[in-house]
Amino acid sequence: MISLQRILKLRDLEIFLGLKDGNILAYVVIEDTRNPFTEEDKQLDPLCYMDEEDVNEILNVFKISLINDEALTTEDSFTLRTYFSDFINTTHLTNFISKEYIQEDLYDYEHNIESFNKILQNIGSNYMIEKFDEKNWIYLSQD
Repeated sequence: MISLQRILKLRDLEIFLGLKDGNILAYVVIEDTRNPFTEEDKQLDPLCYMDEEDVNEILNVFKISLINDEALTTEDSFTLRTYFSDFINTTHLTNFISKEYIQEDLYDYEHNIESFNKILQNIGSNYMIEKFDEKNWIYLSQD
């Protein structure tokens, strides 16, 4: 069974741990780029087969990044991609891409801003998390 733990939620960025039967499969980063597809994105499957006019119509792209310390199995990759693609409301103006990344030292760090920024840097994100007071972390509560 697939489950998740949301580790960080910001306005344009969320970081999750994707788990299968209680074991970590990967970190998953969902980033709202607030930009259209880049030229590099347009080379990805299935975008490279689409009409350029249709691809250029999309104004907002979400990036779903799966990060693990080793390559995911085909089954786990498909499961996570399918699971997290349901988080994005696609329209004729909004779509997403997903990519996998390997970061060998991924699990050597605690959950903190520095480790999150290292993940973001390794996946090529322009997003940088600024330091903030720990009391400002967003947690679900019954307050």
